[in-house]
Amino acid sequence: MDLLCPLSTKRRKTSCPVPGLSNVLRNNQRELRSAERKRKKSQFDVDLISYYTLLSKFYSDVTSAKTSFYKQKFEASAQDPRKLHNIFSSLLNPPVPPAPFSLAAEDFATFYKEKIEKICQTFTSAPISSTSHSQDSATPSSLNISQALLNHISRRGFANHPVLQSYHCPLDPIPSTMLQTTSTDLLPFITPFINGSITSGHVPTAFKKAKVIPILKKPALDPSDISNYSLVSLLSFLSKILECIVYNQLSDYLLQNNLHDPNKSGFKAAHSTETALLAVTEKLHAARSAKLSSVLILLNLSAAFDRVNHKTLLSTLRSLGIRGTASEWFASYLDGRSYQIPVILTPSVLQTCLTHSDVLLLFGVLIT
Repeated sequence: MDLLCPLSTKRRKTSCPVPGLSNVLRNNQRELRSAERKRKKSQFDVDLISYYTLLSKFYSDVTSAKTSFYKQKFEASAQDPRKLHNIFSSLLNPPVPPAPFSLAAEDFATFYKEKIEKICQTFTSAPISSTSHSQDSATPSSLNISQALLNHISRRGFANHPVLQSYHCPLDPIPSTMLQTTSTDLLPFITPFINGSITSGHVPTAFKKAKVIPILKKPALDPSDISNYSLVSLLSFLSKILECIVYNQLSDYLLQNNLHDPNKSGFKAAHSTETALLAVTEKLHAARSAKLSSVLILLNLSAAFDRVNHKTLLSTLRSLGIRGTASEWFASYLDGRSYQIPVILTPSVLQTCLTHSDVLLLFGVLIT
């Protein structure tokens, strides 16, 4: 039997679904295909006219269905500019089919390991001068990371947090959706792990392992060039909960002690590129009204997140009053991190970089 009918694998063909395609349209499509087969078989003019009539009606119905579908999406997203932008981007810039993937996981690991080593060589060993980020001359009060309560984790660490609502990592032994569903029963067991890390100033090694997924920056780029890929770092679900707990406390501490630079707009609540442009434009107009000259210097930080020196970041945090157990926690959080690319089972040590979105606040503190 194996000689006559050997097993073989065949790639499944997938097609892009038509928006708003209902069961009625699917039935009309089947009738259209039946009329097409009948026309090819009979070669009669009557069948040809019938086929073109059904074809014209089907295209008209599909156009109407698409119009109604996108009209409903526009009306539902009228109050959300981000969703509207994503809808228009998907219409104006449809994704290009991905090219065959020819790079091995070892290629990515070697490329980024050499890249990090070159970046580390550019760091100087000169002493770092600690500057005050506060408007007042007084030293800011020290940050004490408080233990998380059950209701605190439930409210800010599970279902209501935008980062964790649809989060999933291959490192998790069970899907995160199951964790969210059973969060009420699991909270008494999860809370001691979170509080133990906070009180001891130590982050477990398992929480510092990341699964890295290479994604092509743009569909039109050459998929054989490693530099055209961006890495998406995925942490375990419990690690993200711990990050969210500390992130909220650090953000509140910086805000309450007025440690944010007043001219800063990045990674800051209620601020964006629009506020930065408005501030710069206003200063330029004011200088022009006062008949003063203006010089605008724009810097583009290449691979900015890859150039984060952990020693410099820790020194900056200490200058902001983050000392004691809190400083030890951040040092443990940054030290000994590792990443793992699919197919490679041995994790690689991460010596520098900030690789996931929740630490944008730390990057903002560093560049202030």
